[in-house]
Amino acid sequence: MKALFKMAPRPGALEIRDVPRPLPGADEIVVDVAGASICGSDLHIAHWDPMAQWTTTPVIMGHEFGGIVRDVGSAITAFKPGDAVAAESVIWCGRCPRCREGKTNVCDERRLLGLHVPGGLAEAVAVPERLLHHLPAGMPVEHAALGEPATVALHAVLLQPPHPGDVVLVTGPGPIGLLAGRIALAFGARVLISGTPADASKRLPAAKELGLEPLDAGVPLQEAIQSPVDLVLESSGAGAALDAALHVVKRGGGITLIGMPSQTIGLDLAQALRAEIALRASYFGTWHDFDRALWLIADGTIPAERILSPYSLDNALTAFEDAGAQRVLKPLVRP
Repeated sequence: MKALFKMAPRPGALEIRDVPRPLPGADEIVVDVAGASICGSDLHIAHWDPMAQWTTTPVIMGHEFGGIVRDVGSAITAFKPGDAVAAESVIWCGRCPRCREGKTNVCDERRLLGLHVPGGLAEAVAVPERLLHHLPAGMPVEHAALGEPATVALHAVLLQPPHPGDVVLVTGPGPIGLLAGRIALAFGARVLISGTPADASKRLPAAKELGLEPLDAGVPLQEAIQSPVDLVLESSGAGAALDAALHVVKRGGGITLIGMPSQTIGLDLAQALRAEIALRASYFGTWHDFDRALWLIADGTIPAERILSPYSLDNALTAFEDAGAQRVLKPLVRP
């Protein structure tokens, strides 16, 4: 079968190779991949940014995917060939204190599909049964590739849920920011979204089409925001965006950190302390978050067809280039 590899610990080093199809272990399921999407983390891995260097190479990339069950291991009882499924990306152990508390997203022993073990940018992938979810009836299987990023967005919004009528600012109009904004809208909030001039041609217009209110990317955020907002969903991972968020959120408001920085950033903690701003970090989500995220895709709260752009696996390198250049919102690679 064909698969996209990160071959070596350096910038680039992406190759499409032919490899044997996987065979399932006793507690594994082999999924024929219907679609795998590319996210910002994949771009960091491709560029070999510092935050991505815990990736093990060589490895088949891809941690956002769905497909159809092909083969099941001897211990599998909940899935059968032909089932449409989506896969979580975090391989949690189920034994550590964090897992026993239900916080599988921050498992002490966690590994990730597509970073430490073979992922879904391939024709097929073997996945532990505990990471798989049945799709809601009628949901297109390709849309399951949004299950993982939708989970990231949903988990973050649920950490500090907005109230109806609240004003929420999303900083960073990438896919996670757009998804988080759509979910905040579903809570009844008014959602503003900010970006850089580079976002003005594609991402900010897309945000408007999704019902969010884009701010002028040419105006500093502290000038564009006329009144303090109730909550900030920081989805860019940029230090400048986080600094601005501290100055536009209301006293006693909250900032949820979603975007992964590519380097260490400074933080004006005095501003947060004086205004008693609640800072919460969010990472992935739990099994229940993932299950609920799939329903948000299925019912149209998250309109997958307006976010995903299809590419063949043979053109996966072009998909990476287009994602990096922001020519598309989110590539969907289909074997």
